[in-house]
Amino acid sequence: MQSNNKVTLQINLAPGDYPHARHILPHQLNALAAQVDEILLVVDTKASKGRFAANWAENKGLLNNFLEDINQTYPVDIIPVDYSAAVKQQVANYFFGGRHIPDKDYRGGPFYAYFFGLFMAKHNYVFHLDSDIFLGGGSQTWVAESIDMFQQHPDCFVNSPLPGPPHPQETLLGQRIVKKIASFAFQLEGMSTRLFMADKARFQSKKLALKKPNVRSQLKAIVQGNPNAQLPEVLISDYMRQNGLIRIDFLGGGQGMWSLHPPYRTDNFYADLPQLIQRIEENNLPPQQQGFYDIINEVCDWTEAREKLRTNRWWKRKNRW
Repeated sequence: MQSNNKVTLQINLAPGDYPHARHILPHQLNALAAQVDEILLVVDTKASKGRFAANWAENKGLLNNFLEDINQTYPVDIIPVDYSAAVKQQVANYFFGGRHIPDKDYRGGPFYAYFFGLFMAKHNYVFHLDSDIFLGGGSQTWVAESIDMFQQHPDCFVNSPLPGPPHPQETLLGQRIVKKIASFAFQLEGMSTRLFMADKARFQSKKLALKKPNVRSQLKAIVQGNPNAQLPEVLISDYMRQNGLIRIDFLGGGQGMWSLHPPYRTDNFYADLPQLIQRIEENNLPPQQQGFYDIINEVCDWTEAREKLRTNRWWKRKNRW
């Protein structure tokens, strides 16, 4: 990797992530540590509200101890999110041209923490991961291929590993495909903050714009005491459309690299995590998973979560004014 193409791997974590991160983070580092030049583990220090704050206090010390153990095995930098006014202004200047930057989005989820992590990266090329992303395929050249993809497609703003194991018909399920670029390489609509590779230097010439969500979401934010801030991935997706920039997700050479995301968190999910990681690393998954980015019921039994969602919807309908 040439000196001007150095890459930072940046992973966002919060205390509530500990139950899955203690299994998934080593899996992520095994896949990527040898391909990058810097590893930042960015730990949120300000609790959100609602579901994003679940088990924050109980897991704070457990997460800190776990990350110290990780630091004995991998060359990582553990960086707490700095919410001081001076640092927030620097982050706001870099990405938003000096405008105010909120701590959280309208749901109470992370907002500032995403941009702080990108800002703290030493290198312009940043491969960002959320703490719950699984990586399959085992490629040790995907990051270098990602940089080649940027150079071959100057309008490419973000790229990511293929969403889901490769489908034999070279297609993706549940994705908005703009066009097929090459074999197992697709231009997709919008972007996702779950995982992406980006050149953050692009923000030096053109800045993001803060926006509010729809009126219903704004009212929900006010009631729940959250900022009136649209999701980061929506802001970046709008930025891309306005500036003629695109997203490309691709598999890469050999077995390539692909991602999976768990749609729910259940006791069954946590109990099966070690076996699930092994199955993903061995690509021992059913054909129904091919081409799809969320872990399906045939891989992990989501009955508990779906029943809970069904019950919550029934209660809301029953109690609607």
